[in-house]
This record gives sequence, structure tokens and C-alpha cells, in this order.
Amino acid sequence: MILKDQTTQRQKADGSVNIAPFLGFIIFCALLLPAGYSFGTSRTEDSTGTGKNSAAPLYPDKEKNLTTVQCMQCHPEIATLLRNADTMHSRVDCRQCHLQFHVYLDKKTSYSKILPQCTRCHQHPHGEELVNCSSCHQEAHAPLSIPASRALSQGCYVCHPALDKEMKTFTTRHTDLYCTACHHTKHGYIPSCLECHQPHTGTMPTPGKMMPGTGPLAKCLSCHPPHKALKVAYPKTTPNTACGFCHRKAKEMLQKSNTKHSRFHCTRCHPGKHKTIKRCTECHGRPHPEAMLKKFNSCGGCHGVAHSVVR
Repeated sequence: MILKDQTTQRQKADGSVNIAPFLGFIIFCALLLPAGYSFGTSRTEDSTGTGKNSAAPLYPDKEKNLTTVQCMQCHPEIATLLRNADTMHSRVDCRQCHLQFHVYLDKKTSYSKILPQCTRCHQHPHGEELVNCSSCHQEAHAPLSIPASRALSQGCYVCHPALDKEMKTFTTRHTDLYCTACHHTKHGYIPSCLECHQPHTGTMPTPGKMMPGTGPLAKCLSCHPPHKALKVAYPKTTPNTACGFCHRKAKEMLQKSNTKHSRFHCTRCHPGKHKTIKRCTECHGRPHPEAMLKKFNSCGGCHGVAHSVVR
């Protein structure tokens, strides 16, 4: 205690600090390090199995031995892409694709000679007409995240020939559009028809359900195939209000009529596909004598139109 008080008093008197104890501690630690130790290296066990320690550089000279983990330490954004995309590319080492790296020199080395070539693994999966992979698969680390583009639209028919034939056979306004006009944003995007078209009534039905008597079909595709939209087909349960939006005159005639026809679904007389019209005899048979039918061979000549039958 006396020695400590005296030391404290001397420090206060002249403002100096006795550093001898600190120097002694540093020298003591240095003596504990093995001979030949070099800073900037790590200690590893000798590969010979002798148990002896040897110096291994933290930054290897031969970069071809870099692991995927080491690559991602400098390229974390690539790691994020691969992790989120979760494709087959996410399951291979960087060096399986990148045979050369860290060799690019501006104006001296071409990227085309350094970047991996898709054909090393994939050949030409879409045929000889589509050989520029990057025009659609723009991000190799997330190859299935394909942004919409004109190049993609022009190449759709290679993988979707049936749809291309359908569009050209059943011509509509859709035929004149690029595929990406509807399938925008990314590959595989399926649009809602209501992005461009108004529904058949002013009310929006519950998605995916049909509501007979209260509104139109919730799904446009139930009647309008997307690539041949005017080739209308529909189920038997299609509500009359869906038909009545376009066929307003027929709807009004049925509403004013007081015959059995006014209580039927439109699809009973117009089954299966648009513009199908049943013959009267399919339901009514031949109710009149043959002599009358020979003279009047058209039911409508006496009974008028089926939406407002004259008795």
C-alpha cells in the first residue's frame, strides 16, 4: 500500500507514467510464440500427419482452388440471387461454370471469352432457331426468372407451337399483339382479362365462382379461351345474365314472355358452344299432323321466335 501510494504521488507530481510493467508483459508474450511465426498466416496441421504445425497463407496464390464460400464473400449479391432462385444452378460450385475468373482487362480481354458458355451443359434445348440464351435468360444465376421482352415474345412459338397455331387460326385482336402484351412482367405470368377488358356487368363477381341468376361467370376463361377468345364455349350452368349482357333483345323478349322458355337456362336451347341453336323437334318432336307439317315446314312461321313464342 505504501509503494502504491508513493507511485501515485510521483505520477501526480510530474505527470509521467511508468511503462516498464507494460514492456515486460509484451516481451513475455512474444517469448510464448513459436520460432518462425509470421503474421498474416494461419497455423495448420502438417498434411504429412506428423502433427507438426506449419504456416499456411491466408490468401492462396492459386485462385483456381477458391471455394464457393470464398467467392460469395466478395459477391454476396450473387449468393442472394442463387439462394432465392433455387434452380439447378444453385446446386453447383462456381468453378463448374466459371473456368476463368479475375482475368478481365479493359480493352484487352473480351467478356465473351471469359463468361461461361451455356452450351457446355445445355446444348440448344430450344432448337437452332433460339441460340442466344441470354436474350431470354438474362440472369444466369436465376435462369428461370425471365423478364418480358420483345425477343422473348418472338420466340414463344418455339416452345408453344400449339398456342401459336391457335392464335393464327382463330384470328382476333389478340392475334396482332405480342405475347408480352398480356404475359408481361415475367415468364409464366398469366394476366387477368380485366386488365384490358370490362366485365359483362357493372358488378364484380366472386373470383372462381359462378353465380346463376345474380351475375356473370367469375372467370372469363369459362367462356372465352384466351388464344381464341371469340370461339365461345360455356358450361350448362352459365347464368342467363351472362348471355343477356350481349344478347339484350333476346333477354328482354324472354322476360316479357310467359312461356316455359322464359324459365330455362339459355344453355338448354344453345348448348355447348356459342351460336349453337337446337331444332324445335329435339324437344317438341312433331306435334302436328304430317299434312300440316308438309304445308308449314317452319315452326317459326306460325309460332314466331323461340324467345317469345306465339301460341
